[in-house]
Amino acid sequence: MPKDEFDFEDPFELNGLAFLTHEDTTSAMAECFVEEFLRMGYNAKQVLALFRNPHYVGPNLALEKCGEPFVRDMIVDVFARWGKPVAWPHSGTSRGDEPHAINPKVQNPLSKIEQHLVTSAAATDEDELLTDPMGAPIPKLNL
Repeated sequence: MPKDEFDFEDPFELNGLAFLTHEDTTSAMAECFVEEFLRMGYNAKQVLALFRNPHYVGPNLALEKCGEPFVRDMIVDVFARWGKPVAWPHSGTSRGDEPHAINPKVQNPLSKIEQHLVTSAAATDEDELLTDPMGAPIPKLNL
């Protein structure tokens, strides 16, 4: 059979299907994208950049539909499940690239660097063995 002809009977032919649904599946889709790229070794900023890129149609659709705060929260949640803390620069801009000024009247015991960051609630310890959500050990990768 020629390579450019599609054979419906070939069990090894890649097939894609679309299912129409009345419920909004954007949240589940965005969560899958975040976890997929996390497992491939992307960091939080790289995952957010994929959602901002219009060439990644699925992630960009979730960003356009739900907004950047939703996507950032989803990234923090998924990374926290995998035991990886996420810190976002705090800002008033939509991009989140510029740190905002700290109110000097607020007494905060954190250092100046930590005051600029919003972190996930995931507690991480370098010495403890990290596991994935299913309980399997996470390999340590040198990237």
